[in-house]
Amino acid sequence: MLDNVDAAETSNNGNAGFDPGTNHNFLSDCAATILERYARAKSATKSSLEDLRVVGERLNEAKEVLVGQKGAFGQWCEAQNFPFDKTWRARLMKLAANWSAIMEAVEALPEDKRKWSVDGVLAIWQAAERAKNEPEGDNAGEGAGEGGEKPQRQRKETEAERLRRQLAEALAEIERLRGEVEALKGVGSKAKTEEPKAKAKADPKAEAKVDAATKARARKVWGLYTKGATEGEKAAAKARLDEMAAKSGLPFDAFVAACGLA
Repeated sequence: MLDNVDAAETSNNGNAGFDPGTNHNFLSDCAATILERYARAKSATKSSLEDLRVVGERLNEAKEVLVGQKGAFGQWCEAQNFPFDKTWRARLMKLAANWSAIMEAVEALPEDKRKWSVDGVLAIWQAAERAKNEPEGDNAGEGAGEGGEKPQRQRKETEAERLRRQLAEALAEIERLRGEVEALKGVGSKAKTEEPKAKAKADPKAEAKVDAATKARARKVWGLYTKGATEGEKAAAKARLDEMAAKSGLPFDAFVAACGLA
């Protein structure tokens, strides 16, 4: 891969401190592993995340080898034509560099609340780090007359509750963003509702107030509202439906009926 760099490029790289011949075999092996493991990461599963961790590790190793050579790492990455940009490269490197802490934060969640996408695990980890760095309450010293054991236990319980809340908020934000992306791209299957409430009859006049694009967005958000994995996710979806109903000049139930959702 590095053999394809022409003489002019080699000269420019040399001026920037990057010699393609230095550590050539090691860098070639890094590039080959990165391309192989990145191609295997096809879905947001733990197995795919492991592949992406390896990609991040090899990127970090290559950067370490080229340290001290100004601009060398970026030039080397460009020469390999990796199928990801600089921003995604930085995320993968962060994933690998903080892997143990990230896994600890993710596996602290119930199994059905865990996310295995790069953005998902980074958000969970960052929320956990923020929780750790928050100052303790002003009442931390109360109850010291009993040896401090009870206040210490209470503080730990409070920190655990705060961590769970922040992780839940991070997950809800991920799902909200995912819903918006799917709505914009028209991705996702048609939502089927199992709402136990009585179905409202669609008013022809109300239907006329809701255009086709709004109905399409509402169907996607409805799926999150009725089948969301968390209460935060459902609440965010409900807020978006309320907003769409208000913009259409309809009460919530009439808007839902006009969209054919109930």
